[in-house]
Amino acid sequence: MAESIGSGTIRWITSIGTGLLMAAGPVFAATHSLSGGIDNRFSDNALLVSTGEQSDTETRVNLNLQYLSDPGQCSSAADMGLAYGYWHNNVEDSEFYTNGTLHGQCELAKGLLWQASDTIKQVPQDTQEADTRDNRTRKNVFSTGPVYTLQLTQVDQLQFSAAYENTEFEEPEEPDSERVTSTASYNHNFSDTLQGGLSLSAERAELDTEEELDRESAVVTFSKAWATTQVSGSLGVNRLETRLGIRKVSSDAVTGTFNLVRDIDPTSELTFSATRRLTDLTSTLDLQFSDFNFDLTQTSAAEITVLQAGYSTQFSQGSTFRARISANRSDYVDSGERQENRNVSLRYSQPVTGLLSWYTNAGYQHQRYEDEGSKGEIFSGSVGLDYRLSARMDVRAAIGRREKTRDIELREYVENWVVVSLDYRFF
Repeated sequence: MAESIGSGTIRWITSIGTGLLMAAGPVFAATHSLSGGIDNRFSDNALLVSTGEQSDTETRVNLNLQYLSDPGQCSSAADMGLAYGYWHNNVEDSEFYTNGTLHGQCELAKGLLWQASDTIKQVPQDTQEADTRDNRTRKNVFSTGPVYTLQLTQVDQLQFSAAYENTEFEEPEEPDSERVTSTASYNHNFSDTLQGGLSLSAERAELDTEEELDRESAVVTFSKAWATTQVSGSLGVNRLETRLGIRKVSSDAVTGTFNLVRDIDPTSELTFSATRRLTDLTSTLDLQFSDFNFDLTQTSAAEITVLQAGYSTQFSQGSTFRARISANRSDYVDSGERQENRNVSLRYSQPVTGLLSWYTNAGYQHQRYEDEGSKGEIFSGSVGLDYRLSARMDVRAAIGRREKTRDIELREYVENWVVVSLDYRFF
């Protein structure tokens, strides 16, 4: 394949550069962290196919920026990554990779803020297919609007907000959208550790497919903190109406969220989160959860359920262990199709010396697609070494294997890979 960098890619890179300047402003030099590096990854099945495997090596040059301004009338934050990948045998086209979030806000008057944010992430188009370049697109979500907070008493607060949101996909076949949201909420502090409230919101989204979506919700919120445990959540009712031409579909659902963080001991933590939402493919839900993705080949409106649990601990000798379990389900309103995913990931790391450590990762994913009556599994594992060359430079090397089994043979694959990386922290 020939090297290809289209005008659409250039447009995305330009938007990132503009966003970085918007977030950092004149204090760009105060960036908290700037790092870069080179990753070399060899794969014996670069296209993740069941037959006719081709091996290739991708060299990826990356730059990562993390920034947080000092508190003031205006504040900003950035967590952005930019990379360029080159395939030596041209099995894949060269590609720019962009991921990250920019956020800024300014206080216009007492209690009145104006906020703006932009998030870019590469997402899969068809969740049944392998994670290759041809099955990925960039999703860019820009949001801006005012937030006004009125302090009624020391324990009672009213808040009003409005936001304009624009969602664009790099691939023209995916539905872009414009969205306007308005929210009014009341919050009461029952004590220093217990808060509760009520929120009402209305939302209108217009897709470039000429489909329109209206969503209204009424939600009760709460948060509670103890010495070692914090919980928060919401419970409410949602109504979503979609219109396209003369077709109109309405859906009602009980939705909510629940979040728990518990410190088991000074070195161990347990987390749990649950989300159920009535939404559409152009929303930001897939940007909030690393293990969840919309299937962009489906209809726009969807009822989503996401569960995640995690555990992390550090042992006395310096080794660490992390485990995460997640499950999600997507019910697509118009088509009636359902997709389910379950994921388990484990990581253990152990220092060998003050400069050298080793780690191992293991992962399992179970996929089920009700429309096809099919299911599949993905197994992955790796072992690696981290070595600190200097205070600012690290070398990493890892070897791993990924295997996908399906009851549809053409979607199976096996990949063995090796990665060698050099990372440098500028400041």
